[in-house]
Amino acid sequence: MNVRDQQAENTKSAILKVAAEMFLSQGYQATSTRKIAQELNITQPNMYHYYKNKKILYIKALEHVISGFSNNLLEEYKKNQDLPFEELLLKISQFMIGNFKINYFIMRNDIETFFTPEERKEIMQNWDGGYYKVLFNVFQSHKDELRSDLAIPVQVGTFLTMLLPYIEYNDAKRKRNIANLKTVINIFINGITKN
Repeated sequence: MNVRDQQAENTKSAILKVAAEMFLSQGYQATSTRKIAQELNITQPNMYHYYKNKKILYIKALEHVISGFSNNLLEEYKKNQDLPFEELLLKISQFMIGNFKINYFIMRNDIETFFTPEERKEIMQNWDGGYYKVLFNVFQSHKDELRSDLAIPVQVGTFLTMLLPYIEYNDAKRKRNIANLKTVINIFINGITKN
């Protein structure tokens, strides 16, 4: 790769990094491409040379973040895959909350409000292909310990529904959520009724 191509790749990566930070903390509507360009000291036309419009930039920024996060989450799973189910689920959940900075509810609202069904499908495929795959492996590897009357995708989906509100952009909230996670996972696994 020549110097010019390397500079172009560096610019594209920098745009995605800044765009992701802004989109995931402030939301789609509150983030302007002008602000992203200003943060990078480039012009909007230069940014649009790489990413044709705001929607494409949003989708690519999410892909960029989810891809990096998913690779790291998979490594965390591989390091801990021999732990008992509850410990493994706790480790993976702590990693997700500690390392995935996102305001999930703003992101969901943005996707539902500003994107077409086809665009939403593309975004959700990237989203599901990342963290979902790892959690599926966690549940699948311990399927003999789990209820057989509930399909593993149902179990994973239910767990994610419970976990997603704990994933925050704010550092202080993420730390608080990690501190409460052991109790939440225990309740998810064991329920709240007496045996």
